[in-house]
Amino acid sequence: MRYVVMLALLLAGCSNPIPGFILSPQVFSPQSNQLQQSRFAFNVEDVRGQQYSLRFNQDGKVQHISTANDVRAQLEQTLAQALTDQGAMLTADSSTRMSIKINQLQALVDQRTLEHSVTNQVSLTVFIEHAAGTFSKTYSGDSSFTAPFKMDIAAVERELRVLTEQVLTQLLQDNSWQQVLRG
Repeated sequence: MRYVVMLALLLAGCSNPIPGFILSPQVFSPQSNQLQQSRFAFNVEDVRGQQYSLRFNQDGKVQHISTANDVRAQLEQTLAQALTDQGAMLTADSSTRMSIKINQLQALVDQRTLEHSVTNQVSLTVFIEHAAGTFSKTYSGDSSFTAPFKMDIAAVERELRVLTEQVLTQLLQDNSWQQVLRG
């Protein structure tokens, strides 16, 4: 009986569940007046077909794992602060509306016996509705890496966060949508 209990504990230790996956990108934009006098409603929408941020494939078994935090709300808070730092006035009652749509935001992990590979994909679309019409532009990026042994969840989180921050910085520094908001 003692061997059965030890074997059960040993097997339970081998089947490591994937710990919580957290994605919390930040953007450090300097204060400016690029959006001074721009008044608009702002939100972030998650329009991904599947609401996971980590796909883990091992021995043909695929797990889809959502983040432990609310990525949409995190991005909305981060971007709202960056827009405010650029002089924008965010107000829900404005007829001009700016949405950031999360099209893709995922890490794809393929675990093999002695190594794992990770492919990160991020795609965000700026969509603006205003009196003169609409504007949209997509910003995206991808990255990949291979590392030995088992997946390190912290490394996967870090690489996806860094890629997301790069795409957000690209988006925030693009003057084309800012011109639309300034009129």
